[in-house]
Parts: sequence; C-alpha cells; structure tokens
Amino acid sequence: MQKITKILGIAPYEELRYSMENVGSTFTNILLHTYTGDLQEGKNLALEMSHHDYDIVISRGGTADLIRKHISIPVIDVSISVYDILGAIKLANNYTSKFAIVGYSSITKTAHLICDILDYSVEIYTIDDSSDHLGLLKSLEKKGVELVLCDAITNKLALEISLNTILITSGSESIKRTYEQAIELNMHLQKLKLQNNLLTEAIEKFKTDCLILTSQFELIYSSLDSEINASIYHYLLNKKETTPFSESHTFYHSVNNTLYNLKVNSSYKANDFYYIVTVQKSVTPIMNAKFGVTYEDKSEVEQKLNQNLYKNPIITDDLNDKIKQIASNNSPIILLGERGTGKDIVSQRVFTSQNNHNHTLVTINCTLLNDAMWKHLLNTSNGPLLEAGNTILFHQFDKISSENFEKLLTIVESTNLHVSNRLIFICDKTSEGMTSESYKELMNRMNCISFLLPTLRERRNELSAILTMFLNKVNIENNTDIIGYEPNALAALSQYNWPGNFKQLKQVLTELVYLSKSLYITSHNVNSILGKQKMVETISHSEAGMNISFNSSKTLHEFNLDMIKLVLDQHKGNQTLAAEQLGISRTTLWRYLNK
Repeated sequence: MQKITKILGIAPYEELRYSMENVGSTFTNILLHTYTGDLQEGKNLALEMSHHDYDIVISRGGTADLIRKHISIPVIDVSISVYDILGAIKLANNYTSKFAIVGYSSITKTAHLICDILDYSVEIYTIDDSSDHLGLLKSLEKKGVELVLCDAITNKLALEISLNTILITSGSESIKRTYEQAIELNMHLQKLKLQNNLLTEAIEKFKTDCLILTSQFELIYSSLDSEINASIYHYLLNKKETTPFSESHTFYHSVNNTLYNLKVNSSYKANDFYYIVTVQKSVTPIMNAKFGVTYEDKSEVEQKLNQNLYKNPIITDDLNDKIKQIASNNSPIILLGERGTGKDIVSQRVFTSQNNHNHTLVTINCTLLNDAMWKHLLNTSNGPLLEAGNTILFHQFDKISSENFEKLLTIVESTNLHVSNRLIFICDKTSEGMTSESYKELMNRMNCISFLLPTLRERRNELSAILTMFLNKVNIENNTDIIGYEPNALAALSQYNWPGNFKQLKQVLTELVYLSKSLYITSHNVNSILGKQKMVETISHSEAGMNISFNSSKTLHEFNLDMIKLVLDQHKGNQTLAAEQLGISRTTLWRYLNK
C-alpha cells in the first residue's frame, strides 16, 4: 500500500502558491493543502494548521525560517536554483541592459557566482532585515536602473514606486525536488517513529524503565510515570551540579519509600552528548537504617560532615594527614577503636576525601545481616555488593556472626569487591563479638589498612582544650552561653576515665549545660553527673541482662535508687551482696531504700 505524505504548503506570495499547486498535482503519493501568507501571516497560518496531522511543511525564504522556529513539524525550504536565477537574468537581458539584482544572500550569492563565471556586468545588492530596502530602490531609480530582479519582499516595495521588477521565484523543477525531498524525509521519519514505538512497547513490556536527557539536561524520553520521573529528574539535576557525568555513574534514590537504582551512561551522538539513565526498582522494600542498609551520595555525606560541630577535635591533624595519604589507595580499611571515639565521623572523612569509589556510601549494619538482607545485597539487578565505584561501610563488623563473616569474605574474594569498591570495616576495640583470630584473618586476607583511633584517656594532656572546644559546640547546638568551668569542675572532668569517649563527653556536657544556673559549670553538678555515669558503667559491666534506661530528668537519688533496685533484683534481694557490688555499706543501702 502506497504511503501518502500529508504536506502543508505556505507560500509567501500567490505566484509560488500557484506553482506549488500545479507541480503537486503531478504526484499521486502526496496530500497537499496550500495557503498564501508572508512572514508573520505565514507563521500564524502554520501554527493554526499544524494540529491537522501534517507530516511536512513547505515554505520559502524568511517565512520558512520563521515557521521553523515555532512548530515541531519538519519544514523544507523551496529553494531557488542556479537555473532559476540564470533564467531571470536572461529574461532581463531581453528587456534592458540597465538592471540590478537586489535580494537576500540566498539569492545574491548564487547571482555573484553566475555573473563571475559568465562575465556578466550586473550590479548586485545584498540586503538583510536591517536594510533600508525602499531607500536602496529609490537610489537605484535615480541611477537610471530600469528593472530590478528581486525576491517577493523587494518586489512589493519596487511596485510601490513604479519600478519595474522581475520576481525571482522557484521554478517547477525546484518545487518538484522539494516534494521529492519531503516524501523521502517523511519515509525516514515514519521509520523512526515505528522504531520508537516498538522500543517504547518493548521497554514497557519488559519493565526496563529509562530516561534519555540531552547534554543540557532536557528530557527527550521517559518511560516512568510523572511523579517518579519528576523526582528522579530533579535528583539527577541536583547531582549534575556536583558530579560531572563524564563516565558511568550509579546512584540510589528513593521515591515513596521505594529504592531505585539509577545507572547513568553518556552517549555521544550527532555531535552532542546524551545521558541514558536506566531505572531499576529494588526487589525488596527500601533499605534504611531500620532494615540495616543505607545509601548516601557524596554531597549528602559532605553536608553531614560539614554540619558536624564536633568533628575537629576527633579528626586530628595526624589523622587527617593519614586519610590524605590513602586518598588514591584502594586497600580496605579497618577503623578500630573504643565506642565513642568517632569512627563514623572518620569513615565519612575517608569517603569524601578519596579520589575513587566516591559515588555512593553504602552502610551495612552487620548485626542485622539475615537472609532478606543478603538477598538485597546480592540482587543481580542492583545489589550493592555487585556494584562498582562505591564505598561499602560495614558497621559493627566486630559483631558479625562467624557464618556471615566467612560468607562475606568469600564473596569479597570471589568477586574482587575490594578492588571495584572501597571497603571500610568498623570494629569496637573493646567488643567481645569479634575474636582476635577473626580480626587477624580479616587483616591477612584483605590486606587492610588499620586505623586505631585514640581514646580520650590517651589524649589526657589535650583534655582541657577538648573540653573547651566541646563546650563551645554544645553552646552553639543548644543556644546557651556557658563561658567555662570552675577549677575543681575542670579537674574532675579531666581526671575522669571517659569509657564512652567523645560520645559520652558530649552527652555529659549537654546535661551540665542544662543544669547550670550560672555562667560556669560547677564542681557540684560535675560530681553529680559523673556519679551517675560511674553507676551506669558499673551496671553495664555486670552480668548479662543488666540494663537500665537513662533519664537525665531524674535526680541523683532517684537514679541511684533505680541502680540499687536493679542490683538487688540480680542478687534476689540479698542486701549484703548488693551493697558489696555497689561499693556502699548496708546502712547506706538501707537509707536509700527507706527514704
């Protein structure tokens, strides 16, 4: 079946429309509607008729250029050929030798070429939109020019001053070639439309969603619904400002509590870059802190780190220098230290400082590893353990079970996960969950770099300065204005062991600031708070199951009473054993119980 090309013809002048109709009638495979309208009138006609399902628009000169800027349908310019201009010159020679050629460059360039080759002595004037057309024609008339060969615009002006003209117009051969071009172009367009429809159908059928963007981030294709498309588009737009998409990138983005894996690849076509983004939905519900896996891109981690008021005392100059030294190194890292020494903050600085593997920080809570999480981690579509270019942080790795420990190391070695990604293992030095043998095995098999973070006890000579810096940060965070410590208060805080390190220090100073009724932290309040802390430590190191919730609003007496009752329960009401464990006399114990 013959394909019909539906053509809209907009002629700037009536003579061209008449020629379009005549030549068009010789084609059996086009459906042609023609109208006459110059420049703005022609543009308005094209806009009005463009909704009638035309395949191609045919026009001429400046009118064609104007239409092309305002409609999405392809516009073909009816050209003026060498033969059209030569024919007009020959016709003029029959009339007079005193003629000139006036027109836009599309006419005059060819006229110059013809006159140079044939050695014709003809005055040729090139005009543009800023030219004084009427003034030029009047000056030619004064020079004795009897005839002007020109385009439609100049022809109208010349007739107004009674200057004879020959209108240079497209001949039947030029118009015929334009129709042939339109038919050929429409065949290619229909083929592309068919391919696009088949591609869209295939994408929708096989559930492989994608977005295609230009180098200027204009969306040219999306298979996603509007809400998800808008969310992903704006996410990527923000990412592009901080992450140049010069190579393949993988991002994670959540929409309506569903995690999406976004793979961005650049493609160079037709002298421009395009971004092809494949979008895959996680097969499991979004993994967040509750489920044991979190995803943060570099800008999010940088923002979190920059907003952390307490990072500077934790990340010392020596530690910062060591982090910079390994910025280009790809070895796995073990962050080892007591609880509260700032291992999370150090891991964030490592991630943001390194030169590679800084697309996404994937944090895995090893205490929550189970079959569901393994299924997510190893999902062939978007499992983070099968991705590349990221940093994978194994939190509380010291508490991983022996079965999961061996499984993870086997996966790492068999997939070269430690080569394609940066691996960071966080371990509590004092935890009993990870044996020294497991630690050594991790070091040997992974060839890890180990960071041992110092405790506050090991930085006792710096404690006065750290207490000052932390007090300043606590003031900023809580909008308070405490300016210092009483001497005995500072001494007590400096001499305390700080088993919870920086985390405990922040908690204690926050409570002291709220309790303070003056501009200085008093030794009375310090002794009271540290007494509670020591009691908590006593309980936390006792037998398993000894837990108590901490409520800073309680008085010291109330808090001590809670501790005493808990210890009494442990010893089944035996006051002598309870007093011995608490380090108090039976009389003191009795007084607490009977107040």
